Amino acid sequence: MIDSNNLHFQFDKRGIAGLHGVTLSVNEGEIFGVMGPNGSGKTTLLKLLSGALTPQTGTSRVSGEVALFPSTETSVTTNVQKYLVSSITLDIDEDKKIQLARDLADTFEFTFQLRQNLNELSSGQKQKVLLSKELINKPSILFLDEPFTHLDPFTRKDILFSLFEYIRHQNITVIWITHDLSEAFKFSDRIGVLNFGKFEQVASPIDLVKSPTNLFVAQFLGYRNFFPVKKSNNSWISPWGEVPIEFEGEGKEDALLIVPDEAWSFSQGGLEMKINKISAEKQKIEYQLLLNDQKVFLTLGPRTQLLKMGESIKLSPNLFECLVISL
Repeated sequence: MIDSNNLHFQFDKRGIAGLHGVTLSVNEGEIFGVMGPNGSGKTTLLKLLSGALTPQTGTSRVSGEVALFPSTETSVTTNVQKYLVSSITLDIDEDKKIQLARDLADTFEFTFQLRQNLNELSSGQKQKVLLSKELINKPSILFLDEPFTHLDPFTRKDILFSLFEYIRHQNITVIWITHDLSEAFKFSDRIGVLNFGKFEQVASPIDLVKSPTNLFVAQFLGYRNFFPVKKSNNSWISPWGEVPIEFEGEGKEDALLIVPDEAWSFSQGGLEMKINKISAEKQKIEYQLLLNDQKVFLTLGPRTQLLKMGESIKLSPNLFECLVISL
């Protein structure tokens, strides 16, 4: 459905911004999320695949009817139903066009707004209509460039659930850019993490979380407790002594032990850390601790006994929950 090979596009002679040798295949009906920091090349990739830009080198093949959202839509004052019907290019009669508009209104829950003018709608309702305009001609491929970022979280979540349920039902192939990790994990089949115009890793959400390929990906996914370890036979020498953690990267002598925020145990044999900051997070309490000059993060459930500022505690990692990545 979508195949690109060795795509290059540079915006200046320095060759920093743009894409540098991106190869990507997306299967029919697959939802592929693209993530990365600002300037990593996400929108450039979408423009190359959609035909808005021509690659300087490399090839791209996209087979099927393509829709892009958000599109460059000017202010529209017409009736919502008429607006949707007038957007239809399918060779069907007028009654079927009206029914198609009503079906999408039912799917995205704006049936009561069909008789209103588009410029009279709230931001959330307007986005549903504009999205329906891109879907009404039954595209086989949909490109989403950070959709609904300006909407409040509840409205955005509502639209995304309806949208991806519709996409799955219609077997639409999707490439979408998002900065929201939780949304990407929830709706994507695979995710590509871009950095400086190259994919650092492409994997399913579960494989990304379980096996980040390098430090950049691990930090991007939110891991933040890193400790140097050194290979010793079939185990690693760590600040807690010898730890027997399996690692796929053969031949690597130096690596990092990743301890997820929740993967700590209170232990008399642990390292002593001092609580430096306490904050409430979603469904948990987060502690920032100091291990010498290193910041360490611990999260506990809301019903766990509250620790105190300045208190010293001893922690050891729950090794079963930890990861190792090579340097």
